[in-house]
Amino acid sequence: MDEDKKESTRYRLKTEVWPSDHNGKIIPSQGNYDPFTTKTIYARPEPGWIFDRWEGAINSLDNPIAISFYDNLAIRAVFKRDTFKVRTIAGGNGKGTELDQLYYPTGIALDPSGDLYVSDMYNHRIQKWKPGATVGITAAGGNGFGNGQTQLEEPGKIDIDSQGNLYIADTGNNRVQKWEYGGLTGTTVAGGNGFGKGLNQLHNPFGIAVDKFGAVYISELSNHRVTKWNPGALEGEIVAGGNGEGNSANQLAIPMGVAVNKSGDLYIADTYNHRIQLWKKGSTEGITLISARDFKNGYETNYFSGISIVNESYLYITDYHEKRIIQYHIDSDTFEVILTNDSLINDKDKLSQPYQTAVDVMGDLIIADAKNNRVQKRKIKNE
Repeated sequence: MDEDKKESTRYRLKTEVWPSDHNGKIIPSQGNYDPFTTKTIYARPEPGWIFDRWEGAINSLDNPIAISFYDNLAIRAVFKRDTFKVRTIAGGNGKGTELDQLYYPTGIALDPSGDLYVSDMYNHRIQKWKPGATVGITAAGGNGFGNGQTQLEEPGKIDIDSQGNLYIADTGNNRVQKWEYGGLTGTTVAGGNGFGKGLNQLHNPFGIAVDKFGAVYISELSNHRVTKWNPGALEGEIVAGGNGEGNSANQLAIPMGVAVNKSGDLYIADTYNHRIQLWKKGSTEGITLISARDFKNGYETNYFSGISIVNESYLYITDYHEKRIIQYHIDSDTFEVILTNDSLINDKDKLSQPYQTAVDVMGDLIIADAKNNRVQKRKIKNE
């Protein structure tokens, strides 16, 4: 009797997706809730669609959004076709600490479910942006800069393994932190022993890549090298550079990015040497794939800041100085500039210090546009 009475005082949430259930979903979809409780509701679009607005008990553009239950409620999530060429999908509201803002995003990564993670450098945090979201959720850090297990200091690049675990180049703390999926604290998996050249140390780790075995590859700005740390290792192994700053084949100069293919070969953004280097697995020297000498018409000066592999076929390379994106075809050893600010009509769409790229399930290019404090999504057609 008492249970029946208690149940009758609960309020019901009714949900609807428009124009159809094939365009997206509402999480949670519906249910009964105690009076005056608050629930966070999220509208997740299917690929090719975008969240537009809430209708019904709430009328808002915010996603996710909190609902307070004071009566039976009905809400509708409206989705629309994602017909775009350029769109901001995270930040873009000026630099700041609010959940809809970023402050110099340097790294991005997509997890297996398609959620976007952003390294929010000067906010000392990693933000998670779900597809269609208009605000981010702090996934790591966000507790002021520091070296505690819940803190970060000026994080650089990030990567995510097949289990959804997050790896962070915690640059200012000279360590790499692993945050397990949904975890509240990080665990040091590389460095953390002060800055230095020892094999148990890192010095300004910035680029990061995780291979299929869980080994972490780290490019160190101040040690001019890339080290590999196997799971559980107390020391790293030098796999590229480490012979002082220089432009010889066995040297690097402030490498800002690293990517690893399925064979264990490394692609390195050798930033201050203005080149992209391939270090075959086990090699003691790198092979130059692209250098400043390959560019004409005033584009000879470049600072490659990020590198990513797509389907073992392409490299996408960011050049933060020239504000452009380069696509390198691995099989044919050719490249093309696929995006420059000169090709964009609207000034608001132009890049300012792009640092990293990723490619989503639709094949669209995601760009960490650092100085504009945003992440952009752009249509790039691969021939």
